[in-house]
Amino acid sequence: MDTVGAELHAFLIQLGKKPDCVSHKTAHYVEHILHLLSADDEETLLHFYGIFGHRQETLKSLADERKISMEELAAQIAKHLRQLAITPEWQMVKNLIHPQ
Repeated sequence: MDTVGAELHAFLIQLGKKPDCVSHKTAHYVEHILHLLSADDEETLLHFYGIFGHRQETLKSLADERKISMEELAAQIAKHLRQLAITPEWQMVKNLIHPQ
């Protein structure tokens, strides 16, 4: 995973562990950012990070479910994180989380 997606990755891990770490409004914005992905890709991230009421699943279980290797799924997740991390929407949310 590159540095562009790493910040979003770290945020989603934190959100999965502590859903109350951000305001309801910020969480709502993040939900909308995830809607920029296809439904299947969004679902993968929701389960991988265990966010917004979804049970967290391992990379292996998600890869098995999709009948691909863990490496392929990890690469797909990294690609999706990068796609989302460069959007103006994520840049706005980042400023809400870490005001400049």
